[in-house]
Amino acid sequence: MIRRKKIPTKYIILLMTLICLILMVLTWGTRSKVSPIEDSIAYVVVPVQKGVNVLGDWVIDKVDFVKNVNSLEAINKELNEEVNKLRYENKILQQDKIELDRLRNLYELDKKYPSYPKIGASIIAKEPGNWYNVFELDKGTKDGLKVNMVVMAGNGLVGHIFEVGTNYAKVRSIIDDSSKVSAKILRTSDTCIVQGEKQYSGYCKVDFIEGSANIINGDEIVTSHLSEIYPPGILIGTIKEIKESSNKLNKSAIIEPVVDFKHLEEVLVINQVWKEK
Repeated sequence: MIRRKKIPTKYIILLMTLICLILMVLTWGTRSKVSPIEDSIAYVVVPVQKGVNVLGDWVIDKVDFVKNVNSLEAINKELNEEVNKLRYENKILQQDKIELDRLRNLYELDKKYPSYPKIGASIIAKEPGNWYNVFELDKGTKDGLKVNMVVMAGNGLVGHIFEVGTNYAKVRSIIDDSSKVSAKILRTSDTCIVQGEKQYSGYCKVDFIEGSANIINGDEIVTSHLSEIYPPGILIGTIKEIKESSNKLNKSAIIEPVVDFKHLEEVLVINQVWKEK
């Protein structure tokens, strides 16, 4: 049996040291070529390094994207809050403008009838329905209001007070079917009676017009001097349709009130009874 000669460890270490020195000498300085060993190592390492770089760039892009998304979401939230705030402020401004327009109309109405003392009041309740046939004011006897005081708004006549308490007053408008107003046609001075009609929603009927009266569509109707409740000369509305009777003795008409009886909020009350009983 042949025994193999065991190489001492120190010789192996010495051999490896020599190999390393030789490699160092071979790779010292600037070279135009690389050794086969280095080339083999580079063949494996370079693709891996490229892959690591690509992966790193991808991770960085994703991290930046997430940061940008979070930043955009925060900005979007702030913008939405600002938009909601501006919308709310715009609605407030619109409401203020509408209220200012109503108050300006009341002021113009007050100047239109300067000889009548007036007091302003707000509507706090109304009967069910779309129209302000009967409604309630926030002022009463403590403010000097009485039954039969005349109520105005917009460009003219609304109605009159028929019930009053300490801090409230109820108004019956001219479009209510139980309302009747002694009136006249402003252009011709022909007298007539204006009354509410359920079938004419928001409109009024005019009866007892003389058959020979020369009336036309667009004629203005005002309160007459014959009324026991309403002072003369308050605008009621304009004629929209004329109806001839079969006997030609009388005419009737449909008028559109100058007051918007679908949208009432504030009114003026003539602070005196026209004819005390």
